Amino acid sequence: MFAPLLAAVVAAPLLLTGCGGSSDDGPGYVRLVNATASYASLDLYDNDVKASAAVASNAVGDYATIGAGSYTFYLKPAGSSTAVAAAAQSVSDGVHNTLVAYTTASSLRTRYLTDNEAAPTSGTAKFRVFNTSYEAGNVDIYVTAPTDSLTNATANALTVGGERFSTYGEITAGTYRIRVTAAGDKTDVRLDIPTVVLTDQQILTLVLTSTPGGVLVNGLLLNQQGPLQAQVNGYARVRLVAGAAASGTVAATVNGIALSSGTVSTGKPPAIGTYLQVPAGALTASVSINGTDVSPTGLTAAPGADLTLLVLGTAAAPQVSLISDDNSPALTSGYVKLRLVNGVNGLNSTLTLQANNGVLTKSSNIAFGAAAESTQVIGSTTASPTPLEVDSATSSSALYAANVALLTPGVYTLFMLGDAATPSAVLRLDR
Repeated sequence: MFAPLLAAVVAAPLLLTGCGGSSDDGPGYVRLVNATASYASLDLYDNDVKASAAVASNAVGDYATIGAGSYTFYLKPAGSSTAVAAAAQSVSDGVHNTLVAYTTASSLRTRYLTDNEAAPTSGTAKFRVFNTSYEAGNVDIYVTAPTDSLTNATANALTVGGERFSTYGEITAGTYRIRVTAAGDKTDVRLDIPTVVLTDQQILTLVLTSTPGGVLVNGLLLNQQGPLQAQVNGYARVRLVAGAAASGTVAATVNGIALSSGTVSTGKPPAIGTYLQVPAGALTASVSINGTDVSPTGLTAAPGADLTLLVLGTAAAPQVSLISDDNSPALTSGYVKLRLVNGVNGLNSTLTLQANNGVLTKSSNIAFGAAAESTQVIGSTTASPTPLEVDSATSSSALYAANVALLTPGVYTLFMLGDAATPSAVLRLDR
């Protein structure tokens, strides 16, 4: 049916800022793919000349005809005079190129692709993967018949790391399903494209891009010298945290997916559920405390988001919050990410988290039912742990103090749960 792609991956060179350029002969051709979510529309300039205008997010512009030579290509938000990226590259006579702009690790980055891959064997298509996402980490890719499970499937590309390409492989023309999983874990599906038609002589690159939660990915099907089809992830990940007062029992279903049929708010690890994928968009949530309906309304989930459904209070006075979780890894080697969630019922006080005997500014004065933004904290081990402390604005003694191992490159949430008389802490490794 198809030949697996090689497990090895290759990296294209980063684009570097250049200074000036020339137009010798030619022409060559350059187009822009806007694979970002943060720039709704981008203009492409070769030196000072606008080569492509207003390329929308998840879209590709037309090829611009450019004389052969060396150029500095600039990216600017559509209509703006301010460049947000620059790249020194060359254009060769008769050669087509694609500049892919994407966002990862909190920065706008680019890759310059040469669109001259040789045609595949008759009756087949060529397929490869470009994983732009540092956040998602290493992934495996499966191209199967549409109804096949992954149980006995063989990966077409293995361990494709962030900002890396797989090699091309040939696949018999036909209709397929493409699934992206965490490397080595078929159960951790990051993107599912249910139907992809591969045609004879097609040359296709699946471009994977980051999502708000940092775990799932979006996709772009980019045809060499051809069109692009966006494959936005149709799912978000949601988990339940049961923090009702007086050890109340919480049940929750979101968009038809049961997060729990009944979780006791123990203030211990079982009160914190695992992430489950639910259809993204408007959320229909059914939530109860001790059997009494406390369902919230007006909730939404962005495609690819990670979310915590935090249920606090009582059936008579519930507080239900949908918290955005950024589970992308720390940007600095040797560090972890850490944040505080205040779920202590009846305390009527903000909470502040200290690590290594210093207050974490982003986890300072966190209100009841709220979550802090994550802070990068240097990692630690069991042999040399990190001292953590949680303080209340209304108490002279710490609500929580412990020495813990923060193992890199973990993403952690410290949940403060329970009731004011007996608060409890759960340090959760979110990723």
